[in-house]
Amino acid sequence: MHINMKYYIVSIGAIFISLGIGILVGYNLNYDQELSKQQASVISDLDNKFDALKVTNDNLEKSLADLSDDYDKAIAFINDNVNNLVVGRLTDKNIGIISTNQDNDYTKEIKEIITTANGNVAFDITLNNNIFNEKKIEELATKLNLEIKDTKDIMAYIEEALSESNATLKLKELEDAEMIKINSLNENYQSYNSVVIAGGNNGKLGKEQYENIDKILIETLKDKDKNIVGVQESNTKFSYVDLYFNDKVTTIDNVDEGIGKLSLVMVLQDSSIAGKFGKLEGSDSIIPYKK
Repeated sequence: MHINMKYYIVSIGAIFISLGIGILVGYNLNYDQELSKQQASVISDLDNKFDALKVTNDNLEKSLADLSDDYDKAIAFINDNVNNLVVGRLTDKNIGIISTNQDNDYTKEIKEIITTANGNVAFDITLNNNIFNEKKIEELATKLNLEIKDTKDIMAYIEEALSESNATLKLKELEDAEMIKINSLNENYQSYNSVVIAGGNNGKLGKEQYENIDKILIETLKDKDKNIVGVQESNTKFSYVDLYFNDKVTTIDNVDEGIGKLSLVMVLQDSSIAGKFGKLEGSDSIIPYKK
């Protein structure tokens, strides 16, 4: 029988092609099954990891809640027991208080915590807005026959008075001119080594008032090498904290609270402590920590 080699070759080729197609289809089917298994394995692994992360997150949230609760309890304890915590800390410390805002004078509480800590309040003075009134300054200069031209000269006058033995008479001139209010002046006022500046402002001209009063006061006191602490109450609308800190003054932003009073006593006790302390964003810590 005659064999058609062309037909034979075509038949063999068709068989191999069919076999190749079959292998390819089978391989793809098997590959899809393997891929599905791999995908299922990955999904299962992710589910397990997610469950583990959720457990970890739940545990962290509980720990954070417990820490927050402990923190609140610690703050409440300090607020309730601040008088006991500060007793004796300011023995032999002679401290002056100057309020730079007659409309928000809270120096009474500052004076109370200093005396509770057994510190001595050398003087307690409130600066009135007239301290940068040009007409008042001119009238005072004429009356005293002194070269007093601006607020800076008034601040220098106050500092000079506090370093001399006749401060009562000299400061009374400013009080009569309605530039200051003398809340108290202790007999040993001359030996003061620290000054608490009670600032902060609830008006719209906070920065302007700071520049006209607080900044000049700080510069004057620094020239005399005095330890300065700037404080404000926690509800102050215009904060002086950053302004004080820019002038290298340690600050307490919640001096109306027990924790803030403790901070104040700590920085007055140790003048080497510097920073921003309190509850405002950007504070170094809630209370000072000696490094």
